[in-house]
Amino acid sequence: MTETLKKLLQLLLDGQFHSGEQLGKALGVTRSAIWKLIKQLEIWDLTIESVTNKGYRITEPLTLLDKPKILSFLEPLPKNQLNNLEILDTIPSTNDYLMENRQAKLGNVVCLAEKQTKAKGRRARNWVAPFAKNIYLSILWRFPQEPSELSGLSLIVAMAVIEALRAYGITHPLGIKWPNDVMADGKKLAGVLVEIAGESNDICSAVIGIGLNVNMSLQNARDITQPWIDVQSLTPKSVERNKLTGLLLNQLLKTLAQFEQQGFLPFMPQWQPLDLTLGKPLSLQTATTELQGIGCGINAQGHLLIDINGEQKHFSGGDVSLRLSK
Repeated sequence: MTETLKKLLQLLLDGQFHSGEQLGKALGVTRSAIWKLIKQLEIWDLTIESVTNKGYRITEPLTLLDKPKILSFLEPLPKNQLNNLEILDTIPSTNDYLMENRQAKLGNVVCLAEKQTKAKGRRARNWVAPFAKNIYLSILWRFPQEPSELSGLSLIVAMAVIEALRAYGITHPLGIKWPNDVMADGKKLAGVLVEIAGESNDICSAVIGIGLNVNMSLQNARDITQPWIDVQSLTPKSVERNKLTGLLLNQLLKTLAQFEQQGFLPFMPQWQPLDLTLGKPLSLQTATTELQGIGCGINAQGHLLIDINGEQKHFSGGDVSLRLSK
């Protein structure tokens, strides 16, 4: 997004009508140039209303990510653990960006984007990521452990998302569908994508991506193929996206630091009340087969336990779908 286009967007964020003449004077361009810029904004998933003798306005509330505001919600210790916070207008994928540039990044680095053009979930599924509607966050964190010791990482990140939502004031019942789907009313609210790369000196880099639906319109969500829900649906007040982003980052940094020092075991008591598969009939789709059984929780490594015909087995990966009881 060019600086001129960003300045125009800032002028329209109040939701009021602004005439082409007023906008042109503010930006030092002609009314014709303003019209062309408005057309460019529409490409960014923004709905601009144009009314004769009134001007232009954005029809939906919009708040851009603000670095100082986000950082203001971090406690001192988590803030000290963060080496850099980058906020981008648009990018194909925040996870890909950090993974591809991890050698050049020092310490713990967070990347936020207003829009992703090739956002992805687990197993390379598409993730719908319209401009300035949700939270798209990736963090690069280096662990002094083998990749095999990080099997519970996606679980603790999903728990951190729920803790952040609670800190924000969301009281609606929330749960997690193993290993990393944050759910409300049986609909997906957030997803987690963890990608790990081995490094030298017994260090491995983890890029942890979080996609949290905040304020999605039906138009934005037209390409979503599964039941979904957003944070705005869970509260009567307008969601403050910078505050929620700051609280999410604060909780995520604390959780990752604890996981690095203590592993997954301390998180197990926190998992059980959030486990949507516990005691439920489910199907697990692995790379080679589909299994059915009853969810029995997780083990100390974060692997899913399933009772299959009276025999309990554990699984480190796969896609879970809950089945209706007969």
